[in-house]
Amino acid sequence: MIPPISQSNSPTYDHTYFRNKTLNQYFTLFREFSSENFDYYGITNETLCPLYKLGYDGEESIEGRYKAGSYFIKCEQCEIEIVA
Repeated sequence: MIPPISQSNSPTYDHTYFRNKTLNQYFTLFREFSSENFDYYGITNETLCPLYKLGYDGEESIEGRYKAGSYFIKCEQCEIEIVA
Protein backbone atom coordinates (compact mmCIF):
# COMPACT_ATOMS: atom_id res chain seq x y z
CA MET A 1 0.00 0.00 0.00
CA ILE A 2 1.29 3.47 -0.92
CA PRO A 3 0.93 6.06 1.84
CA PRO A 4 -1.05 9.18 0.87
CA ILE A 5 0.89 12.24 -0.11
CA SER A 6 0.55 14.88 2.54
CA GLN A 7 -0.44 18.28 1.33
CA SER A 8 0.23 21.32 3.41
CA ASN A 9 -2.33 24.10 3.33
CA SER A 10 0.05 26.57 4.94
CA PRO A 11 1.37 29.28 2.62
CA THR A 12 5.05 29.59 1.79
CA TYR A 13 6.68 32.66 3.24
CA ASP A 14 9.71 33.09 1.02
CA HIS A 15 11.92 36.01 0.09
CA THR A 16 9.49 37.26 -2.58
CA TYR A 17 6.57 37.17 -0.15
CA PHE A 18 8.41 39.34 2.40
CA ARG A 19 9.71 41.78 -0.23
CA ASN A 20 6.17 42.31 -1.54
CA LYS A 21 4.77 42.65 1.98
CA THR A 22 7.42 45.27 2.78
CA LEU A 23 6.56 47.28 -0.34
CA ASN A 24 2.85 47.11 0.51
CA GLN A 25 3.40 48.07 4.15
CA TYR A 26 5.84 50.92 3.45
CA PHE A 27 4.37 52.57 0.37
CA THR A 28 7.11 55.24 0.26
CA LEU A 29 9.72 52.55 -0.51
CA PHE A 30 10.61 51.27 -3.95
CA ARG A 31 12.94 48.41 -4.83
CA GLU A 32 16.27 49.57 -6.20
CA PHE A 33 18.13 46.25 -6.39
CA SER A 34 17.74 42.65 -5.24
CA SER A 35 20.11 39.73 -4.94
CA GLU A 36 19.66 36.21 -3.60
CA ASN A 37 18.85 37.18 0.02
CA PHE A 38 19.11 40.98 0.05
CA ASP A 39 16.94 43.82 -1.20
CA TYR A 40 17.83 47.48 -1.38
CA TYR A 41 15.05 50.05 -1.27
CA GLY A 42 14.96 53.72 -2.13
CA ILE A 43 12.57 56.19 -0.53
CA THR A 44 10.15 58.30 -2.56
CA ASN A 45 9.84 60.85 0.27
CA GLU A 46 13.38 61.32 1.54
CA THR A 47 12.43 63.71 4.34
CA LEU A 48 11.09 61.02 6.69
CA CYS A 49 12.33 57.50 7.21
CA PRO A 50 9.35 55.15 6.79
CA LEU A 51 10.72 52.84 9.49
CA TYR A 52 11.02 55.20 12.43
CA LYS A 53 9.21 58.33 11.11
CA LEU A 54 12.01 60.77 11.85
CA GLY A 55 14.30 62.83 9.67
CA TYR A 56 16.23 60.94 7.02
CA ASP A 57 19.19 62.28 5.09
CA GLY A 58 18.70 59.94 2.12
CA GLU A 59 22.36 58.98 1.77
CA GLU A 60 21.87 55.33 2.69
CA SER A 61 19.43 52.84 1.20
CA ILE A 62 17.00 50.84 3.27
CA GLU A 63 18.23 47.25 3.29
CA GLY A 64 16.07 44.12 3.47
CA ARG A 65 17.53 40.75 4.45
CA TYR A 66 15.85 37.35 4.20
CA LYS A 67 17.19 34.44 6.23
CA ALA A 68 15.51 31.11 7.07
CA GLY A 69 11.92 32.33 6.99
CA SER A 70 12.61 35.70 8.63
CA TYR A 71 12.89 39.10 6.99
CA PHE A 72 14.48 42.21 8.45
CA ILE A 73 14.59 45.73 7.09
CA LYS A 74 16.98 48.33 8.42
CA CYS A 75 18.09 51.86 7.89
CA GLU A 76 20.85 53.88 9.55
CA GLN A 77 18.92 54.12 12.85
CA CYS A 78 16.88 50.96 13.35
CA GLU A 79 16.08 47.42 12.26
CA ILE A 80 12.55 45.94 12.08
CA GLU A 81 11.47 42.34 11.63
CA ILE A 82 8.69 41.80 9.09
CA VAL A 83 6.52 38.88 10.19
CA ALA A 84 4.23 36.72 8.10
